[in-house]
Amino acid sequence: MPSKVVSMTVDTQELVAEKKNTKIKPSFIGVDNVEAAADAVLQFQDVFQTAAAPAVDITADRLRINVSVDACVSLRDELKDIEFLGKAQVKRGVLDNNCHITFAYDFE
Repeated sequence: MPSKVVSMTVDTQELVAEKKNTKIKPSFIGVDNVEAAADAVLQFQDVFQTAAAPAVDITADRLRINVSVDACVSLRDELKDIEFLGKAQVKRGVLDNNCHITFAYDFE
C-alpha cells in the first residue's frame, strides 16, 4: 500500500496522480495538527475529466474533515465507501506548514 505525507505549505496539495483505468481507494488518512496555529478544515477532492468534456477538469469533494488545533485524527473504517476517479488532492483554507497529512491508498 503506497502512501504520501504532505505539509500544507500551499492551499492545495496533490496526494495521488491519476492512473488510467483505475480508481484510488484511500485506506488510511492521518492528520497531525498539533503544532499548527489554527484549526484545519480539510477538503479531500477528486479531479477528473469526463468523456463529454475531456479537456475540462471537474473537481468533486469526496471528504471534508475538521481537525482542531493541538489534535491528531486518523480515519480508516470511515473511508470504505470513498473512491477517487482521477487525481486525489487535499485543500486547506488557511495555510499552515505545521499541518501534516498522511494519505495511504490502493488502486482498484
